[in-house]
Amino acid sequence: MPYPCESSRQFVTIDEKLEPFRGRCRFRQYMPKKTSKYGIKIFTLVDSRVFYTWNMEIYAGKQPNGPFKIDCSLKAIVMRLMTPLFNSGRNLTTDSWYTGYELAQELLKNKITMSLDFKEKQQLFRILQKKNKNVVVLSTMHTDDKIDETTMELKKPDIITFYNLTKGAVDVVDEMAAAYTTARISNRWPMVILFSLLNVTAINARILLMFIKNPPTQFKNRRFFLKTLGLVLSEQHRNRKPQGKTTYPSTSKEMEITNI
Repeated sequence: MPYPCESSRQFVTIDEKLEPFRGRCRFRQYMPKKTSKYGIKIFTLVDSRVFYTWNMEIYAGKQPNGPFKIDCSLKAIVMRLMTPLFNSGRNLTTDSWYTGYELAQELLKNKITMSLDFKEKQQLFRILQKKNKNVVVLSTMHTDDKIDETTMELKKPDIITFYNLTKGAVDVVDEMAAAYTTARISNRWPMVILFSLLNVTAINARILLMFIKNPPTQFKNRRFFLKTLGLVLSEQHRNRKPQGKTTYPSTSKEMEITNI
């Protein structure tokens, strides 16, 4: 995928999202903290500022032995997702699922810095028995304990402020996709993946369009952009009329309502 913008490609985020699905699928996952609970888990790499989706990988779970078996450890997944961005000087923000000093060092060899919180924070909390939660953060980008002055009396370190600002990119893309989704109820998991790709592709297309020189002002309205995109993509199909057949009244009425 092309770079969306030179000035906004410094920070990326990896997180998992769940595409709702309750049909038959060997790699369907149960995630109790998600709204849908059951579905297909997809690891996603997203730009932390403009919310451009760089890469995605379906979590296929345990795989049989064979030539197509791949390593599904979190470290391997992160490395595969980040491969297109190696040697780009970006910073990757992740949560405790992807914690690991070895992973941070491996990414650093490929000129990728990393900011993440540790799973061990829960264990430290039990040992120290503090009233407030203790947060342990690893970063190969920050080199000091400078305090963010904008946090005033809270006196949060820069690394904490940075982590909080960049950690939620995948959730933002999920919210954008849910607002105008192409998804339909289906018992076939490939269709669920297709709908997810269509949602992400539409979001990426608008982001790229807004970064061109003098972008059309009307496309700042995402709803208008999606409607225009749908009309353009379906134009050839709409204009095609089978020989000897007429358009159904219901279809004509729908086309009239939508101004097609």
